[in-house]
Amino acid sequence: MIKRASALVVAGALVTACSAKEESGAGGSEVKSISVMASQDWVRAPELDLAKKFEKETGIKVDYQIIPADQYSNVLSTKLNSGDAADIFMNQSGKFDIVSQLHIQKTGVDLTDQEWASRMDPGAKEQVSVDGHVYGQTIWDVSDSWAYIYNKKIFDRLGLKPPTTFNEFMTVNAALLKGGVTPIYEPVKDGWHAQLNFFDVSAAYNKSDPNLVSNLNANKTKFADHPIFKTMIQQMKQVYDAGYWGDNALSNEFANTPAEMAGGKYAMTVNSIGRIADIVAAGKKYTEDDFGIFPAPYLDNQIIASAPAGPTKFIFTKSKKIDAAKKYLAFLAKPENLQYMIDKEPSFNALPFTGLKTTYPPAMAQAIKDFRTDDTVTYQDVVIYLNPQWTDFGKDLTSYLVGDMSADDVIANIDQRRADQADAARDSNW
Repeated sequence: MIKRASALVVAGALVTACSAKEESGAGGSEVKSISVMASQDWVRAPELDLAKKFEKETGIKVDYQIIPADQYSNVLSTKLNSGDAADIFMNQSGKFDIVSQLHIQKTGVDLTDQEWASRMDPGAKEQVSVDGHVYGQTIWDVSDSWAYIYNKKIFDRLGLKPPTTFNEFMTVNAALLKGGVTPIYEPVKDGWHAQLNFFDVSAAYNKSDPNLVSNLNANKTKFADHPIFKTMIQQMKQVYDAGYWGDNALSNEFANTPAEMAGGKYAMTVNSIGRIADIVAAGKKYTEDDFGIFPAPYLDNQIIASAPAGPTKFIFTKSKKIDAAKKYLAFLAKPENLQYMIDKEPSFNALPFTGLKTTYPPAMAQAIKDFRTDDTVTYQDVVIYLNPQWTDFGKDLTSYLVGDMSADDVIANIDQRRADQADAARDSNW
């Protein structure tokens, strides 16, 4: 799923990175420009800077077509099916999803022979590969897992410590609310954020059954067969019903997270663990040392799962400018250009390529050391037919939280959507 901030936000706009000279493309045709289609917030300012540099070096302009996040999936699907997709299209990676959703072996160009593919981190590379063939380029900080960022000053003032169990979490929340602080900033309105809590405790699911992932993927079991999933959303509802997400959770937006946390009204929020700088930059009350990180404590979880998937670039097989598109991906993946993105983009502290210098802030480095294990991967990245229903699950979860749906129905719908996707994919295990 998704990471955000200091982003390019252009709703349905066409961003032209540069003007053009001419360049030879596939089949000897002259290429003046290439197009890149992306969801809102997937293209950062440093990348646009590099696009301008690419134009100066090659004469090829890069037209970024930015689509609102809630429309992107449908727009991309339509364009892929009609054969009218951009030369480079972006999508979340995921070794299962790029097959079942993108049919990447038909829609994407095989990039295995590209020099930069040999420098990709193995975990990220796996999420863009099918049968050993690489189809995508992930220039995204996939080291930046999601967990709770908390305000140390508020905790210290009220004599609180980061919770290690769900009961402790509820106790901390109650103390914060009593102390005049809204415990958690939860932006439900965006439709993608609240369900992060559910996936952030993937380690707890694995602990309950070490074979759970493999059995789910082989259709030997269902989510509804395991009470732990129902317990998880029931715990979320306890937090919501107690008012610990505040009075405005349903209308809160993720874009406002830094400002809301910087104002000191909220004590905690689920966010990328490298995003403390965004909060500090949004106000003048705090420094990075004033914030800490702990794992989502639902189900007594104490592990921050890794998330090796992220927004990824693929080259469309029907593009008439494949060579030029490859040239642009090669340019972006030059070590000096990757390092430029790390150094200039506040939300990037690392990128999944070898030989780069990381810029982890102290709290993030400590959280990775104390809580994260790379062998524990979030369920949306390892359970087939799960990530594509992210938004639908979020809608069900919200309906459950406000009392319009039962917990059993929420879990049953996960299984039904997985079965529907498996049927569409003609999966022999279903």
